[in-house]
Amino acid sequence: MSLPLVPPRRDPAALEALPAPDLPHPVVGWRTWRVGRRAQRRAELVAPLAGVTWPSRHPMIASCGSARHTPPGDRCRCGLYAVSDPGSLEWGISDHEVLGVVALWGQIVEGGRGWRASHAYPRFVLTGPSIAGEQRAALSRRYGVPVHRSEVPPRDLAALLSDEPAVADRLRHGKDGEVETVLAERMPVWTQRWHDRRARAEAAARRPRAILAGRWRRS
Repeated sequence: MSLPLVPPRRDPAALEALPAPDLPHPVVGWRTWRVGRRAQRRAELVAPLAGVTWPSRHPMIASCGSARHTPPGDRCRCGLYAVSDPGSLEWGISDHEVLGVVALWGQIVEGGRGWRASHAYPRFVLTGPSIAGEQRAALSRRYGVPVHRSEVPPRDLAALLSDEPAVADRLRHGKDGEVETVLAERMPVWTQRWHDRRARAEAAARRPRAILAGRWRRS
């Protein structure tokens, strides 16, 4: 079912001065982007699969190769995606993918994991520790939204957030101040859990090798 959510008309010059598009009641969800490695693209958010750069200070507008409908189509996969559970996100192989919350509006189609929309804009972004502070600041200036540092790689942070749906929803629906508060409160816990999981995974990976080594010595 499509849900029309039409933002108010604004003068383009006035919109350019806003930190992000001014929306009445958007749907908000989790999604990923890739950030650029090259100097001229380090302040860009790029759709991981399509490779399209999201515009700054203006909405991202969905497109479709079919002329039979406008995105998102009910029987098409077109549209701008977001999910309610960050643990259900799909990740690529790049270590420069980031996690964030996006506002969706216009025409919206709800699916099993989340939504597809005709218009979208980031609300905030979470980068991993491999993204330098200078790059985070450049992204924040370009898009006019907060860009936070996570001590945990974004893919692993999404899994940790999925284990705490109430906290994930606080972040998804929270204002800037609440997002910062939640991150400050929970990041030490998530970081410790991440290190513990890595230690258990490394121990489990060593165990078969130790067993094989013991069998080899006995033989």
